[in-house]
Amino acid sequence: MRITISVDEPTPEFQTKLLALLAEHTQNIEVDTVWTEERATQYYRMLPPRARRIVKEAVRRGGLVLADALRDKPNDSLRGHSAPLSRILQRGKMLRRWPEAMKQPVTGVGPGFGKVEGYEIATDLIPVFETAIRNVEE
Repeated sequence: MRITISVDEPTPEFQTKLLALLAEHTQNIEVDTVWTEERATQYYRMLPPRARRIVKEAVRRGGLVLADALRDKPNDSLRGHSAPLSRILQRGKMLRRWPEAMKQPVTGVGPGFGKVEGYEIATDLIPVFETAIRNVEE
């Protein structure tokens, strides 16, 4: 048997109780972590311009934008450009615009902490974020 439940803006207490109840009666609970067009639009709209550029370029380039493509001058620093990607994700969770389990749609590519080599977005998210970009910029 498959049961689908949608709860808009649950309180943390209600969500905990509901998941506990469901856990008693099922073996498999899937939390909704899908980036829908509405969620992607909200996320993109909340981003500052430099972070929007990262998302837009990653989408436009088929899922990967190299760091050099984001620099206006060869020696420009990208420091601080990607922090809003995480901050806005957390803010949306706090505002209950999307579930706590949502994953970052755009992630840095590189050897670890420090300079990134680029940013990527999963190919299955490209159409959703193309629509989000159009929704915000048109």
